[in-house]
Amino acid sequence: MKCVSLDDKLSKFLKREIESVNLHLPKTRVSLEDAIKGKNFYMSREDIELHINAKEIDVLSKICPEKKHKDVFLPILVIRRRDLGKGVYVISGELIDQYLVLKALNKYDKEWDDFRKNPLPTNALFLYKPDLIEIRKTLPTGIVIGFT
Repeated sequence: MKCVSLDDKLSKFLKREIESVNLHLPKTRVSLEDAIKGKNFYMSREDIELHINAKEIDVLSKICPEKKHKDVFLPILVIRRRDLGKGVYVISGELIDQYLVLKALNKYDKEWDDFRKNPLPTNALFLYKPDLIEIRKTLPTGIVIGFT
């Protein structure tokens, strides 16, 4: 008979809990290019069709260089990282995602080419509770928050 330790049971339980808290996360995402053309929805892990507001798509399309529209996928994921401290979030995804969120928050004032050539230090990419409140005001349907 296999003996399962309490730590193993607890780990499995916590993993299931985190998965259930994250059911709102996208199963599929839509490119900014497609969203501009009118396909402004994605599927959640619960198979619910969720829409991204047209005004938010407009905001992102103005910030994002046109050549990158096909490389940006919505919603942009922001992940709560408990391992980094209380109330610390990171922008998940590619460099362009980080650029868009920081531009939307007015935390970066230069253009994409400068951001790409001179990436910010990792700690400059952390978001905190006030940042989260602000980005949720600007992009309430274009940003999704996940938990680890």
